[in-house]
Amino acid sequence: MGHFAPQLNTTDADTPGVTLARFLRQLPPEITLVHDAGDRPLRWVEASDMDDPTDYLMDEEMILTSGFPLLGRVDDAKQVNAFIARLAHAKVSALGFGLEPYFTSIPVTVLNACRQYQLPLLEIPASVPFAAIGVAFAKLTEADSAAQLRANAEANRALMRCLTHTDAESQLVSTLSQRLKASVRLLGVEGQIRHQMTLAESAEISEALTSKLFAEASTSQQFTMHHEDQLVFLTFPIRAALPAGNRAPLLGVLSVGFAHSPSAFDHNLITTALDLFEVLARERAASSSASTQLAAALLFGSRVALDDSVLPLLNLSLGERTRSPVRIAVITELEHSNPKQSGFHLANLQALLDTRLVAERENHFIALTHAEPTEPMFDRLKASGYLAGFSAPVPVDHRLGEKIGDLRAQATGLLPRMREEHRSLDAQLVSHSFLSLLPMQAGKQLARQSLAPILDLPEVRRDLYLEVLRGWLDANGSWDQASKNIDLHRNSVRRHIASIGEVLNKDLNRADVRQELYLALTFLSMN
Repeated sequence: MGHFAPQLNTTDADTPGVTLARFLRQLPPEITLVHDAGDRPLRWVEASDMDDPTDYLMDEEMILTSGFPLLGRVDDAKQVNAFIARLAHAKVSALGFGLEPYFTSIPVTVLNACRQYQLPLLEIPASVPFAAIGVAFAKLTEADSAAQLRANAEANRALMRCLTHTDAESQLVSTLSQRLKASVRLLGVEGQIRHQMTLAESAEISEALTSKLFAEASTSQQFTMHHEDQLVFLTFPIRAALPAGNRAPLLGVLSVGFAHSPSAFDHNLITTALDLFEVLARERAASSSASTQLAAALLFGSRVALDDSVLPLLNLSLGERTRSPVRIAVITELEHSNPKQSGFHLANLQALLDTRLVAERENHFIALTHAEPTEPMFDRLKASGYLAGFSAPVPVDHRLGEKIGDLRAQATGLLPRMREEHRSLDAQLVSHSFLSLLPMQAGKQLARQSLAPILDLPEVRRDLYLEVLRGWLDANGSWDQASKNIDLHRNSVRRHIASIGEVLNKDLNRADVRQELYLALTFLSMN
């Protein structure tokens, strides 16, 4: 687990945070607000008698001063204005001016400057020490922290309770949306919407933006942030936690849209929700592993039609898109791993392909899935350490059981080429021929073995024999056509073909021999 989320502002979502107005209500009544420039956030209270404390200030602080920096200059409006301007530009929330030992009242120049720069001004009598103001602020922030902890604990308990619901994922999305006051969408591994909740006061996520955020999150290990107008969208990949050396597959994507700036409270709540979504995704993929593998094995070996009692159960095992066609996918690892980790591969593939029907074979995996053989799917598989070959699609109906064997053979036939070319394949985009079934490197090796007696000849004779043999085979054994193909007299063609048969020790009158030599020449000419 351990997901990343943005460190944003620290204001609790359910409490107003410390503001100047809230703080003033906690102070002794002797303190007077001489100039009210409006309420504003208050981060800290700091006593300072420096001429220019701005290099040491954070935004939204209250500065307490005895007036010492203005001694001897208080009648100079220009210098007083410069002092107050520096505080205003440093985003000081308020200035507390202490009476005594240097002043008995706030100088008019100070009051006028605070009015000019819209800086709230407090008059602090000698009876109220600066330390008492600091203690009051500490008590207020402590009370806020305690309230925030209680709110966090209750919100986390509410999320945990979702796991006991019959539809835990939907309930988790709904609860998270209500607690965050935000729009929440849970997406599957292909970007399809599994569950969503949009509140009237929160940011609605458009389909186009959802697709864009999904694409960004699916290739990221952390969150992505997107701003649009006054809205903030955070998107988090939900990934499995795997043993060292394994790639974590994408289990889904959580997209949250805010109409306000997300807070630390939101950050904590999202982190908890991500962990729970991961647990649910892995449970959904790996539940009843032994029974689903048995069901998959029986289904893949089937040659009979499916009855009405089986079809609903099959749909429940195939994820969300019950009306989509299905394919057989044959999956192989990019790099061979420890056989003891096969259970992890099964769970990962169930999540990646959104199906429970995944079974292990001697050196590969096989799955029945709604997943489509698109480039994004190929990229996700490769990023998780897998290559896959997909059969043609067929509808989920009673005849599916009769077609499983043919689909499986179609997908399994792609394995050698997948491994050689290190890429996933779609059977519908692969040329259908006996030539296409043999991987290029293996075909070239076999071609060299078949034509070795010719390839070992001196260069001039070797090239002549290869040209004559290719021209004769292209002419389908016609002496006249072969003569035209290679611009050589037909008697010379006859003589060379006879010599080639002797060199190869093959009967070129046999069709199967000619076919084998034609394939060998074809592979030999491939780049």
